[in-house]
Amino acid sequence: MTEQRISPLGLASALDRITCGAELANLPALLAMVAAMCSRELIDEQTCHDLRLIAEEACVNVMHHAYPVGQVGPLTLELRIVHQRGPRRIVLTLEDQGKPFDPLTVAPVDATAVLQARAPGGLGVHLIRELSDRQHYQCRPRRGNVLTIEKYLVPLASY
Repeated sequence: MTEQRISPLGLASALDRITCGAELANLPALLAMVAAMCSRELIDEQTCHDLRLIAEEACVNVMHHAYPVGQVGPLTLELRIVHQRGPRRIVLTLEDQGKPFDPLTVAPVDATAVLQARAPGGLGVHLIRELSDRQHYQCRPRRGNVLTIEKYLVPLASY
């Protein structure tokens, strides 16, 4: 679903949102929404690649860890282009009703350590941190887990 919203400053901002079951079968549709936003908003290929990887890692974490084994709960991915209060950026918001978990509390990965010395897991969160500019987590009573990830976009004038 795509809709146009007008910001308080009178700027149109693109908004795409999809809600589906938190299962791997729905991952292609979620990533296609990211690709469609990138195409529509003329986002460069490298940034688009980063955004797809961020979305994939965040969604797969929910799909694998948010709900008890064998249960599929809801997952919502929202993409929004923001033009005001700072640089032009894309905001990815991921919501689920699974058990409360702040992925940003995962200890940073030492990417320079040898593989055998690393604790298992955490690479998805590491990639999200490395490829995005801001991350924020909240657990809300009605919305559940809300992970917000921002990535600044190259100004259109530089294309």
